[in-house]
Amino acid sequence: MEFSIVKRQALIVWLYTLKHLKTIRKYGSLHYVSDRLKYAVLYVEQDKQEEIIKILDKYHFVRKIEVSYRDDIDMTFKDAIPNRIDPDLAPKNEEEEQQSNFIKSLAQTLEVTKKMGNE
Repeated sequence: MEFSIVKRQALIVWLYTLKHLKTIRKYGSLHYVSDRLKYAVLYVEQDKQEEIIKILDKYHFVRKIEVSYRDDIDMTFKDAIPNRIDPDLAPKNEEEEQQSNFIKSLAQTLEVTKKMGNE
């Protein structure tokens, strides 16, 4: 028995009423249901996507069906903003450098006085 990955597609099924979720559940994997906005996210096999859309569209409780575009969106954000300098890696200005030096020297003097107090 060989394991194979099945390509899935998310469908957003807008409903008039949530009473018929059991009916929708037979066509794929029900991922999320919004009670307030009355929609469900249903994952179906990509090969059977068009057939399932046609079947679901015939039901009286289905308002609209949308195909999710999540697979089409490029999710690599490394160079999304060109010439961006990471704040953690950016060079510090003189004032910030002086403040950090002051804090370091203050911490060192506190350590020395603490050691002297313990002896």
